Amino acid sequence: MSASASPNFEPLPANPGSDTHGHLRFVDEDGEEWLEPFDLPELAAQILNELGHEARVGEDGWLELSGSGWRLLPQFIEFHERDDGNIGTATTVQCNHPTLSPLGLFEYQYAIHETFDEAAGAGFRKWARTDLPALLDAERDEPDACMTMSMELPEKDGQPARKRRLLFGPVEHFGRQEPAAADQQDGQDAEEAEDFCPCCLFTKSIDAFDPLLRSDRFYGVRLFASNDPSDGKRQADCRVNGEEWAQAQDALRAYAATWPAGAGLEYRKQYVIVQNLAD
Repeated sequence: MSASASPNFEPLPANPGSDTHGHLRFVDEDGEEWLEPFDLPELAAQILNELGHEARVGEDGWLELSGSGWRLLPQFIEFHERDDGNIGTATTVQCNHPTLSPLGLFEYQYAIHETFDEAAGAGFRKWARTDLPALLDAERDEPDACMTMSMELPEKDGQPARKRRLLFGPVEHFGRQEPAAADQQDGQDAEEAEDFCPCCLFTKSIDAFDPLLRSDRFYGVRLFASNDPSDGKRQADCRVNGEEWAQAQDALRAYAATWPAGAGLEYRKQYVIVQNLAD
């Protein structure tokens, strides 16, 4: 499904990212100011090459990946100096594909490190390990990295029947141990432990995504849910092609409420692709 054409893509209006390169203004405790340059496309290309993706920066500033039709645009949102001396960064990566997603989609990266380049680089590295595998598999008839699910949706309310494919990117999981590891501690059999698989974040809230499944468009879905037993708070966030999808938040919080209680905060985060299934 890969494409070799490279049309002139434009940054999405909804994408809060701005510059790809420029200078950062710093002020020390004595009021002395100085500027430090940054170049996000070059930084992102360096990270991607370190991870084996053969990336290069094109003349238009967009990144090109060898053997892929995806074009990537890293952009700056903001940075801040923390009280502990570290730097916090917020960036976006916009992704366009001539046939799969010509209008494009984007996603946020947040990171904290000692320097701006280290923080922004850490954000790009995590994105490359969680989101990029799903985007690359979307070009392939047979996915290399992601669990996949096919859906045949019958005609409904005048909408035509659809054949759709879901690609489940790696799950970023923090907190309680996986059931397979935890059962030796608490005596649970694996069959009795809470179901944990790469599809659960999406399938446990699938009704909220019915409009996406019944469309014929390409979607990148960011899913996040957390549960903190110490205060009973459950958080959820969902974005589609980079924009908020509030319809899924209640379902994600309800799913988080079913997780077995652990010692502290637990969260799960994932990127899922929804696309047409090739005949």
